[in-house]
Amino acid sequence: MTLLEELAQLLEDLAVGSYPGTIFLTRMPTSPDTCIVLARYGGQESSLGDDYDEPRIQVRVRGPAADVRTAEVLAEQVYDALHGLGSRELSGGTWLQLAVGLQSGPVFIGVDANNRPEFTVNVRAEISRTSTNRSDP
Repeated sequence: MTLLEELAQLLEDLAVGSYPGTIFLTRMPTSPDTCIVLARYGGQESSLGDDYDEPRIQVRVRGPAADVRTAEVLAEQVYDALHGLGSRELSGGTWLQLAVGLQSGPVFIGVDANNRPEFTVNVRAEISRTSTNRSDP
């Protein structure tokens, strides 16, 4: 199970969305209008001496064109669910020591080609993954 799959399941467990359903991995789908997308991006250099990593996760939230508040409220729910969360084992065996929001809340990034508003929440995750629970390349 990949880290993104584990985080998608975590957001579902925290009642923020459903995976699969409203939570997607890496690429923004054309529908539904209201959705959450998780993607990885660069983090700190990993130590060769242990299984500790600090990946960065970007959570993009999109809502319907009719009301920007839908996307903003959902992005705030994502931020509130993840910021400060820690000391728990994720569904694939990864240990989440801590998740920290990298801004003080969701950031509006504009609208897509269909005028649907989008927000991002960027998170630094402190995780421990051993070779026995790592299945992603």
